[in-house]
Amino acid sequence: MSVRASVGRRQRVRERARQDILLAAAEVFARRGFTSATLAELAEAAGYAAPSLYRYFSSKEEIFRSLVDLAESEIRATFEEPVDRSAPLAARIEKLLRLQFQVAEQRRSLFELLLSPPPDLPPDRDGRTMHDPSHGLGRYEELLLEWLRRHAGRAELRVPLEAAARGLAGVAFAFHHRPLHADADGAARVRTVVDLALHGIAALSGRGAPP
Repeated sequence: MSVRASVGRRQRVRERARQDILLAAAEVFARRGFTSATLAELAEAAGYAAPSLYRYFSSKEEIFRSLVDLAESEIRATFEEPVDRSAPLAARIEKLLRLQFQVAEQRRSLFELLLSPPPDLPPDRDGRTMHDPSHGLGRYEELLLEWLRRHAGRAELRVPLEAAARGLAGVAFAFHHRPLHADADGAARVRTVVDLALHGIAALSGRGAPP
C-alpha cells in the first residue's frame, strides 16, 4: 500500500469515528441535556473509552459545534444534486425538499436535537444560540436563492427570486420544525410545503387540495 493510500485510509477511518461519536452524542444531548451529559456518557454511547474521545474532539462544545457543521453540510449537499430543468417547477422544488426530508429522517436524532434543542445548548461557531428563531433560516434562504437562480426561470415566478426564496424558506422551515414523526407520510408534508409556497392558502377555481 502506498503512503498516500495509507494516509487516505487513516483519514477515512478517523472521519467515520468522528461521525459515529457525533451521532451518538446527538442522542445523549437530546436525552440528558448538554450540561448534564458527560464525556464518559458520550464515549460509552459511541462505543469508545472516555480518554479516546480526546483523539477526535477537544471538548463537549466542539462535539456540539461539529454536530451543527454536520447537519449544515448534509443539507447543503442537497442543493448540489442534479436538477432536470425540463420538469415542472413544482416537481423540481419537491425533489429538493424530499432530499432534505430524507437527510433529516436518516439523521433523525441529530435534526430533532437541533430543531427542538434543550435549553442549555451552547452557541454555534457564529455565536448564535440554537433558540434564536432566525438560527439557520438566513443561511437556508441564501442557499435557496442560489438554487433558484440556477434552476428556476424568472418567467416561472410571479415574484422576484429574493422574495421567492424567502417565502419558500419560511414555509419549509415552519414544517421542518415540526417533530419528524408528526407526519406518517413525509412525501405528503413535502407536497404541502410546495403547494403552500407556490399557491398560498386560498382555494383556486378548478384546483383541489394537493394529492
